[in-house]
Formats: sequence, C-alpha cells, structure tokens
Amino acid sequence: MNGHISNHPSSFGMYPSQMNGYGSSPTFSQTDREHGSKTSAKALYEQRKNYARDSVSSVSDISQYRVEHLTTFVLDRKDAMITVDDGIRKLKLLDAKGKVWTQDMILQVDDRAVSLIDLESKNELENFPLNTIQHCQAVMHSCSYDSVLALVCKEPTQNKPDLHLFQCDEVKANLISEDIESAISDSKGGKQKRRPDALS
Repeated sequence: MNGHISNHPSSFGMYPSQMNGYGSSPTFSQTDREHGSKTSAKALYEQRKNYARDSVSSVSDISQYRVEHLTTFVLDRKDAMITVDDGIRKLKLLDAKGKVWTQDMILQVDDRAVSLIDLESKNELENFPLNTIQHCQAVMHSCSYDSVLALVCKEPTQNKPDLHLFQCDEVKANLISEDIESAISDSKGGKQKRRPDALS
C-alpha cells in the first residue's frame, strides 16, 4: 500500500512537470522556430545571391537570342554601300518590293565568337570570331523592321566586309548589340570585364 502510495505521488509528481514541460514547450519551439526561420531566411538569401552570381558568370560565357536574319550586303563603294545607314536604306527598298526573305535562327554570343545557329537542327550556319567583327550597331524604329541589329564582319580572306542585318523581337537589338560590344571589349583584354554587367 505504501509502495503504491509512494509510487503514485512520484508518478503523479512527474505528470505536472511533464505538463509544465509540455506547456512551456510551444514557447520554446516558437522561439526556436523564429530563430530557425531567421537562419533559413539568411541561408536562402545567401543561396539566391550566389545563384545570381553563378548565373551571371555562367551566362556570361554563352548567351543566345532568337533573331530573324533579314539580309546580307557586301559593303562596296561601287554599290554606294559603305555604311550601316546605306544598308538600312537598301533594306527599306527591298522591303517595299516584298523582296526580303527572312530566316529565323539563334544568334549566339560567347567569349570567342558570334555564331548563327539553325533553330531546328541546332547546326552552326555561320561563325564570326570576335576579332572579325568590325562594327556592331542597333538601328531602332527606322522602318517596318523596328529593332535591327547590324553586324559588319570581315574575315582575313575577304576583300570587302559583309553587313548582316537581323530583326530582333524577343530581346531588342540595342541589348544584343551591348552584349556583343562588351564581349569584343573583354576579348581585347579590358581590365574590367564588361560582359556580366551588360548581361545582367
């Protein structure tokens, strides 16, 4: 009987302490949770910061834009084709006559070249090493093609440079032009890399 009584208070005595422990537990776990959420929020923030940084550095290697190749002209004084403006003027004439034959493709920029890639097959159609690009310019709102990227390229084997014109709808020509110019600048050994800024 004594054993029963002595056991009972002890087990009963344990009960309130468990109760207290349980009662105080939410307060503890709430603080713990708040502390945990602060830690996880900071950890998440750090992860996102690093992700953004890594994304820019990985993106800075290769960027791709869907463009429409409009036409290519040879820059030749005999044809009164010397500048980008001359090319845009001729593009307008061809457009007015319905003679612009366009082709959708991917224009890819990396730290070595600008490449043209076929949408379907993903085959490379043309490759312009950065040191062969003499001029890069965006021509905005000048004709029915309102976002034109002009690339003037000359391979060592060519006598005269080519002017390639692209319509850029998804990403505007001025942004693509900035990307290409920053890639050219970086390839020439600029102290501060411009390309990550241009891409971000």
